Amino acid sequence: MSVDNMENLDEETRKKIEKLLKVTREKDGNESYASAQIDKGLIYYNLNQRKQSYESFNNINKSDSLTRYMMAQFGMGGMLAGDSKFNEALKVWSNIKGLGDSLETAGLKFRVGVALLEDSFSEYDEAKQYFIEAIEYYPYESYCYQKICNLLSDSRLKVAGKKSLQLLNKTLEIVEILKLDFEPDSSDNKSPERKLAHYTNTSITNLLLEKNEDGSLPSFFRLNTINNVNDPSEGHLLVNYLKGIRENSFYAPDFDKDLHAFISCFTFNHDSLNQFRLYGKEADKEASGVSLVFKKEFFQLDNSLGGLSFLSFESNIQSANRDISTLVINKHSSMKESLSSKTRVSKQPVMRCVYIDPTSSYIQLAQRNRITFFREFGNETVVVQNREKSKAEYEWEEYKKYIDEKTVAFSDAFRTLKSTYESIIKEKKAIANDDLESSNKIDILINEILLPLKYLIKHSAFQEEQECRMVYVTSINAPEVNIAHKKLLFVEYEAEVKETLNKVYIAPAATEYQLYLAWLLRNTDVKIELSNNPYRQI
Repeated sequence: MSVDNMENLDEETRKKIEKLLKVTREKDGNESYASAQIDKGLIYYNLNQRKQSYESFNNINKSDSLTRYMMAQFGMGGMLAGDSKFNEALKVWSNIKGLGDSLETAGLKFRVGVALLEDSFSEYDEAKQYFIEAIEYYPYESYCYQKICNLLSDSRLKVAGKKSLQLLNKTLEIVEILKLDFEPDSSDNKSPERKLAHYTNTSITNLLLEKNEDGSLPSFFRLNTINNVNDPSEGHLLVNYLKGIRENSFYAPDFDKDLHAFISCFTFNHDSLNQFRLYGKEADKEASGVSLVFKKEFFQLDNSLGGLSFLSFESNIQSANRDISTLVINKHSSMKESLSSKTRVSKQPVMRCVYIDPTSSYIQLAQRNRITFFREFGNETVVVQNREKSKAEYEWEEYKKYIDEKTVAFSDAFRTLKSTYESIIKEKKAIANDDLESSNKIDILINEILLPLKYLIKHSAFQEEQECRMVYVTSINAPEVNIAHKKLLFVEYEAEVKETLNKVYIAPAATEYQLYLAWLLRNTDVKIELSNNPYRQI
């Protein structure tokens, strides 16, 4: 498409292309030229002008910009694959192998690896090489995909490999559905889920907010071992659901030293009497703690890792069955070295829990309650279609639509996950008749694939909590894992509490701490409020 042949384009697009066509290496430099070619190629591609798009990408040399050269090669290969020119696509994509060492370039290689697993390619050994190059930024996913490549490469295990691939892709889809999105739905609105509360006692709050001369305080926020939770069904509900087990008898969580979970719990209910009574206890006295309400900045907003950052594998795990010797601890974003040489976990995403009833098909996603909107907006009104309406009611209705859509998406994906799990278990049993070792390896892979969801599925008996979780899974041998009182395993979280607090609610039996908390937070804009809940102290 030349400058003279753009009369059918809208004026804005035509001006963009004309401007990009004027960028040259000689006048503007190699980097600017490469960026212009990428932008121009994307415009042409969106206009369905594939030839011009391909030519734009093909104009970029390695010497212009390595990252943009790799992006161009990726795009060109994708267009060739779209035209069923698979051998040519493979050849173009091979140009990015062995190049680059950044999140962006690893992401391109990772996407090529995933594409090569599709039936149209079936290039499993080739795909494995791309996952090896992407593993530093996509450790969990690349690890699972490599194992799947091994299954797909074996004609006897190919069916199990395809079903494992479906299970992994569906698991990753569900994780994205459950991950909290703190971004507003428009420039005029704030995200209704932008703040989360964590209930704790006043002693812990003091450690998190106080400072002292020797620098030992404030303490860092902790993610504690999953073995401390009060729900004996933790870690078992997901597999029980997938197996179709409908019962309410549970047992203690399995202890896995190689892949051990650490969690911290948050809720959309910032001022809940029940949660004050359960989790805000000081010296075993009910409702004597606080609710710390965090801003979105406390959590991971932009993943600098690329893959799932809350799964951190260690290279020295000795397990022949797991075969994860190629994995390394993520040194880019899962951990951070402090000045005191302690290793801390970097900012992590937070995900809503899902409540299911083992005896029925009931499912509910953690969400805000209607009352929280009335507490937030009070008597404010808003004009909707020329009619004045309660802002609380309007915001609740809009939020309910959002949650309903997310629930439908989750339910559909969860049903598919179950049917896929059932089919792979059936295939695994058939394999066991001839090859028990391979069957056992498939069983281990299935459990590893489901790991990101394992601690997000909770019993419906706890649904009042409307819990969201930060989960971190690693080996107990990892340098970030600490122990206190000879029994409490935990990891420390890098984000500072005081800088990311929005508000503190004081429980009904902790009002005596109001002045002290005001002093601790005197140089901040953190609001302090007494709980609105009535409570008779005994």
